[in-house]
Amino acid sequence: MGIYDREYYRGENAGAGWFSGPTPWCKTIILINVVVFVLQKAFHFDQDFVIHWLAASPEGIFRQGRVWQLLTATFLHDANIWHIVGNMIFLWIVGREMEAMYGSRDFLAFYLASAAVSTFCWAVSAAMASGDGFSYMIGASGAVTAVLTLYTLYYPRREILFFFIPMPMWVVLTIFLLWPLAFDGRGGSQVAMESHLAGAAFALAFKHFDLRWSRLIAGRVHRPRLKVVTPPRYEQQARPRTPVPTRGAGDAVGGRTSSVSVLPEEQLDARLDEVLAKIASEGREGLTDDERGVLEEASRRARDRRSDRR
Repeated sequence: MGIYDREYYRGENAGAGWFSGPTPWCKTIILINVVVFVLQKAFHFDQDFVIHWLAASPEGIFRQGRVWQLLTATFLHDANIWHIVGNMIFLWIVGREMEAMYGSRDFLAFYLASAAVSTFCWAVSAAMASGDGFSYMIGASGAVTAVLTLYTLYYPRREILFFFIPMPMWVVLTIFLLWPLAFDGRGGSQVAMESHLAGAAFALAFKHFDLRWSRLIAGRVHRPRLKVVTPPRYEQQARPRTPVPTRGAGDAVGGRTSSVSVLPEEQLDARLDEVLAKIASEGREGLTDDERGVLEEASRRARDRRSDRR
C-alpha cells in the first residue's frame, strides 16, 4: 500500500459529523445493522418475507437468482440480542483502525466483498449438505471475522480486553473461529462455521495479494489529488524555479548512506507499509536508521513528483 493510498495523504473525509472523520463507513455499517435489528423487533416484520427474500439460502441464491441475499443477510440478526451485540462490538474495536489504514472506499469494498464471499461459501456448503432441505443464514459474523482476521494479520500481539481479560489478537481470533463449535446445533440452531472460515480466508488472501479495490481498478500507479494554486505575482517574479536535484545511490541521507534511494517504487511502498505499521505500534522512537531512511526517501520522492507537476 503506497503513500498516496493512505487516508491522511489523500485528505478524504474531512469535516465534522457522523459521515465524516476517519471512519465514516465503519460507523455507518454498525448503524445500519442496529437500525434493521430495532425495526425487526419493533414492527415484527413478516418472518416468511425476511427468510425467503432477505436471508441467505441455497435455494434463493442458486435456484431463484436472488443474489442480493449475499449482502442483505449480512445486515440481519436473529432475536438473540447478543448475536448483534457481539458482532458490532468487534467491528467497532477493529474496523475503525482498518478503515483508517486502508481508506473508507477500500474498507467498504473489503467489507461488502467479505460479506458476499463468506455467505456464498456457506450457501455452497449448505447446498451440498442439505440436498433438497431448506436452510437459511443471517448475521454479519462472516464479514466481521474477515475484518478481525485482517486486523490480526497486522497486529497479532496487540492486546484487547476479551471478557475483561487482556488477550493478544491471535488468541482472540482463534477463540472467535473455534467458539461456534461449542454451540453448534444447540437450541435447534446452528452457527455458520463455513461463513466464519471463509471470511478469515478471504482476509488472508486480501492482504497477501493486495486486493484493494483502488489498486484493482487503477493499477499500480497511484496519483495524489493535487490542488492547483496560483501563487501571488510577487512570488512568481521573486526568483526563477530551479530543478530539484536528486540523490544517487551513494549520497548521504542525514549523515548516513541511503540504502533505499535505488529501490523501485513497489519495494519502497512495501517497506513504507512496514515502517508505518511499526510507528503505529511502537512510535517513532523505535525506528532504526534504515527505517528512518525509508520515510525520508518516500518523502523525497513525493516532493519530486509535486515539483515535476508544477
